[in-house]
Amino acid sequence: MAKKKKSKQTDTSVDLSRKKKKEFDIDTNIKVAYKTGKVIYGKNQVLRGLRDNPFKMLIIANNCPKELESQFNYYNSLLKNKLFIYKYKGSSWDLGLACAKPYMISAIGIIDQGDSDLLSLKTKRN
Repeated sequence: MAKKKKSKQTDTSVDLSRKKKKEFDIDTNIKVAYKTGKVIYGKNQVLRGLRDNPFKMLIIANNCPKELESQFNYYNSLLKNKLFIYKYKGSSWDLGLACAKPYMISAIGIIDQGDSDLLSLKTKRN
């Protein structure tokens, strides 16, 4: 007896509704900006840089001291072109690790974003 081969038909349609949407990963974008762009980190350097106004945006840690945060807001209010200040969801340890540093970083000033997409956070907020 000869067996007949069953023809297999594969379903080529793809259900796009179940496809996972690409979520914005800020840690990866901070690393890319640190490597390819120009980034200043640390409280004193960022405060000094705010006086010269070279930044496109600021990223501050969630546990940044309130006095420091109010200083950033005060300097921002004095500027002609207001900066976008993004409050990072993690602690200063997490922000330090996002910059590949083994210590706490409370604030990052982005001068040039490089190949990252950090400035898109400004449009997502508004």
